[in-house]
Amino acid sequence: MVRTTEHLLRSVPALADCSPRELRRMAALMDVVALRPGAALTTEGEFENQAFLLVEGQVGVRVGDDLVAVLGPGELVGELGVIDRRLPRTATVTAMTPVTACVLTPRGFDSLRRGFPAVAALVDRTVAAREESLAG
Repeated sequence: MVRTTEHLLRSVPALADCSPRELRRMAALMDVVALRPGAALTTEGEFENQAFLLVEGQVGVRVGDDLVAVLGPGELVGELGVIDRRLPRTATVTAMTPVTACVLTPRGFDSLRRGFPAVAALVDRTVAAREESLAG
């Protein structure tokens, strides 16, 4: 499974500069899920402890009944709830197409942020964008 996950990670643009060894180490910290259209990755208001790195497919981000974003490969979903587990999910994220994603637990997420500059940069960009959208 690590080999499959490693192969999927190669397709993420933010990780393009990572070495095969780094990708293998990252892959060992993740699980891969395949989701059908309509499957929820996160539910608004819930306390959940997983983040998702989208590899294939598209997800819709809804706050209440409003579709506020469509995200695709290379995007990170659910990172705020993993960074601060006291925060409830701010949106419901649902697969719009078949989705393949790498799942990160808090421990794996923390290890990736500390050990891999490319992942830390992706997280920092994502968090900044989320905070900006929540403030506006």
